Amino acid sequence: MSELQTIQEDLAGLLDLFRRRLLTDRENREATAALSEQLGWMRQSMEGAVLRPLLYDLVLLADRIESVDEADTEFAKSLHAELLAVLEKYGVAPVARQDGPFDPEVQEVLSTVTTEDGGRQGEVARIVRNGYLLGDRVLRPQQVQVYMCRP
Repeated sequence: MSELQTIQEDLAGLLDLFRRRLLTDRENREATAALSEQLGWMRQSMEGAVLRPLLYDLVLLADRIESVDEADTEFAKSLHAELLAVLEKYGVAPVARQDGPFDPEVQEVLSTVTTEDGGRQGEVARIVRNGYLLGDRVLRPQQVQVYMCRP
């Protein structure tokens, strides 16, 4: 066997090894992507089953603290600030207070307020309860009253 044949066989072996490695790498990337997708799905399931209801209950507690009698105002404000800090730690943020047009993405209409000013039709008249976001999803919509023109 000549030296040229030996080199050709070695090159053929290296080419085969290279192709197998490429195939293995592609399979590994696909498996990693599939595992990543499953992990994301499991996170969402856990959030829906455990975390979301817990955070919603904490939001309701924040509502109760906000409505405490004026005699205990300082204590309630302090407790409310602490509770909001805990919620923020877990990715919950209040929906930004916004005047202007009603936003169905983050707000819920509880009632209407009549007005004679046609330019205010559909604008938020009053925020009744704060809304909260969990990441980019609505945990609870901001509950508002909206202006409605008299017919």
